[in-house]
This record gives sequence, structure tokens and C-alpha cells, in this order.
Amino acid sequence: MKRNIVPLLGIAFVVAIVSTGIFYGLFAGKLKSSVGEMPGQSILVAARNLDPGTVVQPTDVRVSEVKGIFKGGFSKPEELVGATIVHAVQQNEPILQDRVASRDGKSGQGAGGVPSGMRAVSIRVGESSGVIGLLRPGTKVDVQAVSHSNTTSELRTILQNVEVLAVSPQPEPLGVNQPAVPVVTVLTRAQDADLIALADSGARIRLALRNPLDDGTLPRRSMALAAVFTSNGSADVSAPQRGALQQRPEVWDHPLRLHVRALGVSTSAWRELASKLTGAGGNDSLSVAAFRAGTDADQLVSALEQKQELETVSSWRLTAGVGRPISYRAGTGTACRLQVQFSPEIDSSGKLNLRVNPEISFQRAQGKEKRQYATNLGDPGAFLVSGLLKDQGDRKVLERLYPEHSWGGRELVILVTSGRRQ
Repeated sequence: MKRNIVPLLGIAFVVAIVSTGIFYGLFAGKLKSSVGEMPGQSILVAARNLDPGTVVQPTDVRVSEVKGIFKGGFSKPEELVGATIVHAVQQNEPILQDRVASRDGKSGQGAGGVPSGMRAVSIRVGESSGVIGLLRPGTKVDVQAVSHSNTTSELRTILQNVEVLAVSPQPEPLGVNQPAVPVVTVLTRAQDADLIALADSGARIRLALRNPLDDGTLPRRSMALAAVFTSNGSADVSAPQRGALQQRPEVWDHPLRLHVRALGVSTSAWRELASKLTGAGGNDSLSVAAFRAGTDADQLVSALEQKQELETVSSWRLTAGVGRPISYRAGTGTACRLQVQFSPEIDSSGKLNLRVNPEISFQRAQGKEKRQYATNLGDPGAFLVSGLLKDQGDRKVLERLYPEHSWGGRELVILVTSGRRQ
């Protein structure tokens, strides 16, 4: 019996060796075939040593082939010619995107993805932990700065619709014995870099996530904590006027459209606005003056807003008609109140004029003070109501009229643009 087992074991051993050989041959052939069929990819390599600062020319690169998939490089010379090398590249070394400066204003690649004229700024975001988890490179946010003092808190949206470049995975401490906070790098215009850096160092930053298709912006303004608990009352019309507004304006007698804006202007902004006005009429305080012909008041205001010399604190679109005056109002009650009434009138020659009546009243220690003025403007176009308050001591009045805004170094003017309703 034992003599019969020995031949069987020998046969089994031989069969195992033959099977292993056949399997190995088939597997090696298949592997060799797969490697041979792997597609090639064109990449650009340096034709010579390229130092930092080199502007790539066609003779500086050549096309090479690699097997498989190669990411982070360039495949065509026209993609690279004209770019600037920021990290040295040796001869025959593939030129990667992070070795050259980005030329694409929307690119997130190459040298940190910072296009010409832009700046990458890192900010510490201590009060938006929920939003941080939703941020990805390329998402858009609004940047808000919050300042806390012993008496109040104040918030301002300092930048809108800015792109996120990166979110640091490692939070950084705000200071000694303070908790670590996430760090977000955003892409801003060069002129905004100082603004956001100052806010990051002296205030607390919040981020508001935007819809990627929403690129609209609003006038930037400061808001104090008191605005959360008080009604602005920045504009209103009387009950009879509200009833009149429910009627169709086109059936009114000479309907007039009015865009009324309360502006907080710096000293330099006021000088620039005043240089565009005709001779102002008024008393020792209030004045009403039209802009000179050819002046684009909207464009002027927009330019001053971009310089942060002017802030729109209230904006209303009203309609008035002959026999149907309308008023812009701010403040509540009788202790502090601002009103500008607009009354279209037809003169004896049949021409439409606009009667403008600004009035402001407020309480002082010595009693109630009231200032008012009235004038007629023919074909007013755009005009400015100024001189509403005389000195910096009146700042408390402004804070009562517009409690959600900061008035340090600014004064109040009312800009009105008018036009006939078609």
C-alpha cells in the first residue's frame, strides 16, 4: 500500500509544478500586455535650467511623453509660454503649475492663485464656526467686522462677494490664553487688502456665505447694537399720503418720481459734492442746491462710496404729484425728527416746479430747537439738501435719527434725484 502512494505523490508534485508554470506564464503575459496598452500623455519639461523670474519662451520647453496619468503639469507650449517661473526647474524636469505665476484672473492654480492686481489675505474667523465647515476654495463670502466696546457693539460689512482661496485645517490662537480660531485665506483687490488686515487685527471677523450665482452688492454701512432693538423709522409718509400711494400714479396730475438718499459724508466727500453744485439757497443753516448741468450725481456718489468717503444710510423711492405732496422722514416722536417735504406745483406760466421744505427739530438742554427752510426748484433734476446740523455736538442727534450707523467724522446730507413718470 505504501509503495502505491509514493508514485501518486510524485505525479501530484509534477502536476503542481506544471500548473504553476502555466498560471505564471498567463499572468505575466497579461500584465505585460496591460502595461504595453497604457496610454501615453504629453507633458512639458524644461529644455534647460530655468531660474526664478524667467519668462518662459518657446525654446525653454519641450514636449515629452509619460505613461499613465500625470497631474499638475502642462501639455501644450502655448499654455506655458509667457508665464514666469517662481521656483527653479532643472533641465528635463516636468514644469508643474505651482512652479509658475498664475496669469488667469479666476485661476486657483499656480503661485497661490493670486492674479495681477489682487492680494491673498488670511483672516482669523472667530465667530463663524458653522460657516467654516461649508467653505471650499472658490466659494464666495461677505466679510463682516464686529467691534466691541464697554458701551456698545458695532458691525460693518467691509467686503462683499470675495473668493475663498483656502481654509486652514489648523486653527490659530487669537492671543495669549485665548482659544484657537480657524484661518481663512480670501482673494481681495489690492486697495482692500489694508482694510481687511486692519479689521483682522482690531476687530472680530465674521463670514456670510453667498450663493455662488449671487454677485450683487449693497451699500456698506455700520450698524450699532441699538439698531437691533429700535425701529429705524428712516422714511415714512403720512396716513393720507399712504392712501394716495395706493392709487395709480399715472392718473395723478404731473406725477414726479423721487429717489431720496440720506448720505453720511466725510469732509473731503462734502467738498467734492459742493464743487458740483450751483449757488445754494438757504438760511444760516439749511440749504438746497441743484447740481450743475452735466453732473452725473449717481456716478459721483458711487465713486465716493468706492473710496469709503460716503455711506448711504437710507434710500427710498417716492412718487409725488400736484396736490399730492410726499415727505421723507427720519426719527420717531417729537423729541428728534427730520422731515423733507416735496410738493410739485404748476406756476402761472404752466411750468412744473418742485417746492422743497426741509425741517429738523430736536431737544437740547436749553429747550427744543427747530430749523426749517422752503424753496422752489424749476426742473430740479438732482439736488442736495445740506446744513441740517451745524457742528459735531449735533452728532447725538444723528445717532438718534439713524441709530444703526456710526457718525464719527461725518455729516448728513440728503441727495434727491427726480424725473417725470412716464
